[in-house]
Amino acid sequence: MTSTGGENDVSRHSISILDLGNGSKADDASTDGEDSFHDEDGEPRKSAADVLEGSLQSLSIQNGGTGAGDPSLSPPPSIDKSKRKLGKDFLKVLEKQSAKDGMGSKVSQLSLLVNDSASGIPFDDVYEMGEVLGEGGFAFVYRCTHKKNGHEYAVKEILTTDNYQSAGESVRGEINALKLLREGPYVVRLLDVYYEPDRTMMVQEIMKGGDLLDKLTEIEVYEPRDARKVSRTLVEALDYCHKKRICHRDIKPENILLVKDDDLTHIKVADFGCAKKITGPKCLKTLCGSPQYVAPELLTHEDGYNELCDMWSCGVVIYVLLGGYAPFDAPECELAELITAGNYEFHEEYWEDIPAAAKDLVMHLLQVDPDDRYSPSEALDCRWLRRKDKDLASSSMHESNSSFGAWLERRNSRRSLNDP
Repeated sequence: MTSTGGENDVSRHSISILDLGNGSKADDASTDGEDSFHDEDGEPRKSAADVLEGSLQSLSIQNGGTGAGDPSLSPPPSIDKSKRKLGKDFLKVLEKQSAKDGMGSKVSQLSLLVNDSASGIPFDDVYEMGEVLGEGGFAFVYRCTHKKNGHEYAVKEILTTDNYQSAGESVRGEINALKLLREGPYVVRLLDVYYEPDRTMMVQEIMKGGDLLDKLTEIEVYEPRDARKVSRTLVEALDYCHKKRICHRDIKPENILLVKDDDLTHIKVADFGCAKKITGPKCLKTLCGSPQYVAPELLTHEDGYNELCDMWSCGVVIYVLLGGYAPFDAPECELAELITAGNYEFHEEYWEDIPAAAKDLVMHLLQVDPDDRYSPSEALDCRWLRRKDKDLASSSMHESNSSFGAWLERRNSRRSLNDP
């Protein structure tokens, strides 16, 4: 989870696997140690009811919700920093994993990227902590300033808690993914990591434009050329990740950040808390992600899944960009069936002015069978993403934006009715 330079709730949706909200234990998204495709008795989940009772509810809890309503719109719970606990076992987890990586055993010397943390200098001696930008069950995100060069960054502080085991492994997964992706032009960069007795500090570049979901609710006019630019950049980001053998597993507007507040199209992908190294065909096992964006194979497949789950989520995001609302919008008792059946439509009142080539891309991304789904390279080669800006008509999308606002309002209303 990477923060932005916007309001305090900018990153409210980004603390996914680390934010266990109600004290429930989530599947470990960075280490596939649990089989999420079978129930407690070892029987495979087969029915839509099983999907609802298990998969979507688990995703809701992982994202800070209660298992009811719309968890992706729920702010994470606040925690009292004064109640932080020193967890020596948490440090042992990090030390043990770092030793495997050949990085040494001293926590103060576990530098990943630059020299400050390698020298053993505490984070607070190097950076001045600023305002809180976001918070969750295990993590806070702050604005920080480097004391020597005066540059601003975002720092994610992961606290040591009683749930140190899953937190430690998730942190390691995110750090390892960001290390591999640090040269990616469309991935938020990890700049430094500090391991301290009661916390881990991840210093990242700061994004000042907020997340894409917030931006979509603000804009009054949306041009198709902007939607195309954002879509192409997102696909290019996923193409880079997949070539580096990293699957993100939680692509959604909240995890797409804008570099500047006045530029809708300059985006970077953030929050690699669910990311996993791709080691072979269908090597991914853990249920993770966000309910409305999760690919159907995560809900139904017994034999694992691959990185093309990211492309399904990408298709949902592009649908939202173009249509102004989500393709799969229903109470959880119906949502699983809609997703696993690929049951959505292009409503004429919102899609009549959208280019046919754009709709064709969405259809190729929202294929229930991953084998039929576009890969990043195939998506980049599609007619719509290859078109020049001048070929895209500049048209007002007031109605679509209005429908997007109505969708958010409807989801918020449903959440408030279902939450205790």
